[in-house]
Parts: sequence; structure tokens; C-alpha cells
Amino acid sequence: MSIIGLVDTATGEGIVDADARYGNVLPATDVTASGMKSSEVVGEAVAFGNLLYMKSDGKWWLADADAAATMPGARMALATASADASCAMLAIGWARNDDWAWTVGSLLYASTTPGAMTETAPSGTGDQVQVLGLAYGADNVWFAPSLVTAEVS
Repeated sequence: MSIIGLVDTATGEGIVDADARYGNVLPATDVTASGMKSSEVVGEAVAFGNLLYMKSDGKWWLADADAAATMPGARMALATASADASCAMLAIGWARNDDWAWTVGSLLYASTTPGAMTETAPSGTGDQVQVLGLAYGADNVWFAPSLVTAEVS
């Protein structure tokens, strides 16, 4: 896979980070991730794996598929952080959490539980449906959130 704009100048290969460059795309240890990351300010307490959306204040908050105002989820928290603190986040890439128990091959969706991901698309009236990625293993996900949501009527 070639990543436009991110190139290892020594090899000329497209890279996302050092793990991806060396072919270790699936994180080898619990609560880790590889891919396009950033450090940004959160508006409330978050933990590793939480799905986040950007609020109008420019901070990242727990995404909630119950309402369009708290969507779409566009980042995954990669650490525990308090409100108004900087937090490492994943924009796209691989994440591992040994506490997850996904069904391999399942699509992952934003949940009506704030900050959570689920294998079941929300189905209540007014719920927002957003595909976040794929369960690559019971404890590994490919996180590539679509910014397109559909509202259940």
C-alpha cells in the first residue's frame, strides 16, 4: 500500500509510521496502535479505544450515535486523558485491545453508548449509522472511519 505524502526518504517507500514501514501493521502489544496519529485536546475524560468527534469548540468529545450533533466519529483515543488535556489519537490505522472480543470480519459502527464501537448498526429512530472499520481479529481493528452517516427513520 502506498501512502501519498508520507514517504521514507531512505527507501522511497510510502509509510504511515515506523511500524507500518517494517511490515508490522498489527500492533504486537495490548492497547497500542499504528497508523496516522495526532495529539489533540479532548473536551471530556476519554480512554483508549473511545470513538471521538470534533465539537464546535475544536475539542474532541465522545461520539454518540443517538444524535447527529455528536457525530461523526473521526478519531480513536489512544490513551486515558482528562478533560482539556492533550490525548494521542488515531485517524486511520490498526488498533489492538486485548479486552475486545470482536467477530473477525465484522463491520464496526459508532454506538449509541457514548465513545463505544459496536458490531451492530444502530437501529432506533434518529440514530446515526456510521461505519468505522473492520474487526480484523478478536482484539484487532482496522480503523478507517467513513465521515458519512445515515439517519435511521
